[in-house]
Amino acid sequence: MDQTSKVPREDIRNITLMFSGKLFSLLGASMYTFICGLYILKLTGSGSQFAITLICGMLPRIILGPVAGVLADRLNRRRLIIGSDLASVAVMLLGFFAVAVNGPSVPWIYATLILLSVCSSFYSITISSSLLMLVEERSIQKAGSMNQMATSIGNILGPVCGGFLFAFVSLDTFMLMNTAGLFISSCMGYALRFRSGSQAGGASAQPTDDARPSGSLASQLVGSLAGGFGYVRKHGFLWSLLLICFWVNFFASAIGVTLPYIMVHSLGMESREYGVVDASFAAGMLVMAAILSVRKNTANPLSPLLRGLILLSVLIAAMSLPYLPYFGKSLAYFYYIGLMMLIGVVIIYINIPLQVLFQTTIAPEYRGRVFGIIETMAGAIAPLGTILYGVLLDWIPAYYLPAVSGISLLAVTLIGSRSLRLEYNTSRGKLATGALKPAAGSSIQPGGSV
Repeated sequence: MDQTSKVPREDIRNITLMFSGKLFSLLGASMYTFICGLYILKLTGSGSQFAITLICGMLPRIILGPVAGVLADRLNRRRLIIGSDLASVAVMLLGFFAVAVNGPSVPWIYATLILLSVCSSFYSITISSSLLMLVEERSIQKAGSMNQMATSIGNILGPVCGGFLFAFVSLDTFMLMNTAGLFISSCMGYALRFRSGSQAGGASAQPTDDARPSGSLASQLVGSLAGGFGYVRKHGFLWSLLLICFWVNFFASAIGVTLPYIMVHSLGMESREYGVVDASFAAGMLVMAAILSVRKNTANPLSPLLRGLILLSVLIAAMSLPYLPYFGKSLAYFYYIGLMMLIGVVIIYINIPLQVLFQTTIAPEYRGRVFGIIETMAGAIAPLGTILYGVLLDWIPAYYLPAVSGISLLAVTLIGSRSLRLEYNTSRGKLATGALKPAAGSSIQPGGSV
């Protein structure tokens, strides 16, 4: 494979359409969640009601991730992408008519948030598990980076644009605006061209355990989920990557809990200063995704992944340094801006190799289910980690938590790196002898070292 060859024109076209469609879809969903939270506060003045809006946006993605992955493997992916966006359009139109007739009401806002989150879950997992059906293997890093850029831009601009629109437009007017954006996203999905003769139109080949489905739809879904989980458990390297996702999301949750506590409560900074620091994290993610989108593929994605985990461990532990005597409030403020930007950079430095490794080592007929399992595990462990760290803040001095989290992640990385390298080399060896069938478009080549 010639890593220096140019990205094919067809790949550029698909990457552009995927990026634009996902940006419209995620930006609309992010703005809608933010605006709904503000409307809930305006209508009820209740903090608990506001918290429910966040749960309505998160919980469906956690619960339905595996189901979305099963359907992505069993159905035509192109149609699933278009159908998810059109279903979101229908949800927004339904919400518009309800609000236009009866005015904004809490039950309708909750209902539209839940339904939009369901549609978004199916859309996101199907897109993420279809990258190697949209581009050639040499373009996978660029596609993964642009996929991550769309997510980062949506997360950055969502609250900003949502806050601006909340001041000038009514909820039903915004619903119509969001409907237009989601319809544009569905048009982008319609224009995507899926690769591979055996998977024309984006439908993946059916795995052996699904070749002759029998029984009720529920039993078929359960069987497919079990097959996907069993597939991961049988491949030690994939299982190790899945555990990495678990631990990274768990220890990274320390950032979201301890940083605002340290800055606002312990160091006495203003909430707007924390807002700037939080934005620097998103800016770092966006910058690194942009850099990786124009770089050629890494020959061995495992090496930057392990380096990134070690760097992230050090940076998380470094969150405790402003407690040292020579740190004043002003120095700590600028220190956290730089630190969070670096953490955002390293998060993407970790995420892109992870995406490449998953895309190129998972058999096409299992990609949807594995990505569904990843999204559910990552989505579930972050709230659990947040709750745990929140409880620990009431019992342990805040400056201990980042240091302990960073050291723990470093220990997990160093302990697991040897077995991960061995499993990676074993998978390469099996490919060399023909004992293991690579994923379609896989970049894993026999020979060489990690």
